[in-house]
Amino acid sequence: MTPIAVRSPLWSLLLAAPLLAGATPGPVAPAPPPAREASTPDAAPVADPALLGENLENAAPFVQPFDLDATRRMAVQVMVEGQGPFSFLVDTGAERTVIARELADRLDLGRSEKLRMATIGTSTALAPSFRIASLNMTDLSLTPFDAPAFAGRHIGAAGLIGVDMLEDRRLLIDFRSEKIDILPSRRHARRLIRDRDAIVVTARNSAGRLILSDARIDGRRIDVVVDTGAQSSVGNPALMKLIASRRQNSTAFYPAVLGAITGEDVPAMRTSIKTIEIEGININDLPISFADSKAFEALGLDERPALLLGMDSLSLFDRVEIDFPNKRVVLDMPSGAHRETGRRYADAGWMRGT
Repeated sequence: MTPIAVRSPLWSLLLAAPLLAGATPGPVAPAPPPAREASTPDAAPVADPALLGENLENAAPFVQPFDLDATRRMAVQVMVEGQGPFSFLVDTGAERTVIARELADRLDLGRSEKLRMATIGTSTALAPSFRIASLNMTDLSLTPFDAPAFAGRHIGAAGLIGVDMLEDRRLLIDFRSEKIDILPSRRHARRLIRDRDAIVVTARNSAGRLILSDARIDGRRIDVVVDTGAQSSVGNPALMKLIASRRQNSTAFYPAVLGAITGEDVPAMRTSIKTIEIEGININDLPISFADSKAFEALGLDERPALLLGMDSLSLFDRVEIDFPNKRVVLDMPSGAHRETGRRYADAGWMRGT
């Protein structure tokens, strides 16, 4: 989530819930650049070419520009019970859609039962929830449902759009134009990104989240959760042990503190890994924090090396397609780069357009 309070002299990270909503480290210097203005939306929606001829009704996409905030996460405009718009973060790592407690009070939403959930913290949290009659983004809606509530200063926005709103959809995120398309999808639908150099990764589903299995560190397979709500990446203790034993860290480990959405200070260690390979493409010097988090346990990833892959890695590509019904992630190579060159992308040394 957006950096709210820096609780470490080196890095701070915020990871929202339930289970996982995002991670946000706060670098010491330089200060993050201001968010760029959102691009202008298309004059009219266009039909999804991957679904033409497949008799899928209402295939017109929801197309909306997004703001890349100071932590590089995507915020879109949402109507809550006909009021707004309010800025919600799109979070493929969050099982549920979340609302800020202040917004729930402002809209006088009815209280519902408390929900038990796993966060980035070391213990399970019990959170209040509010009944939302309707939440809408153009033609995309979720009604009615109970939304866990947390302090807005910890979320960094008015709320989060979780996979409960995206489970039958696919996302096409265009980092070049800062636009996100949310389209209906179904099994066996053709992918939208069809460039020859595109990286197609098959995933499995766990509690609504997509987990990539074809990722490796020093030849060892690891599990990777695609998490658009996280600015930076978070690993579990098993991944830290793997990196340390094989000397795959490019910097020394140092202590840090992660800030859970509940306000809990979570002790962690931090380093940069030399290389992570995803479907034949290498990403170098990726900063990672490590914590013994309940989020990994809830996903069944506490015993094997696992990583929550944040926007610092996803935004290295021009476009990213996340298709939930087809359990597929497609990564579009940056302009001028080709898969067969074996070019490696350093987190600190290569960014889009630089």
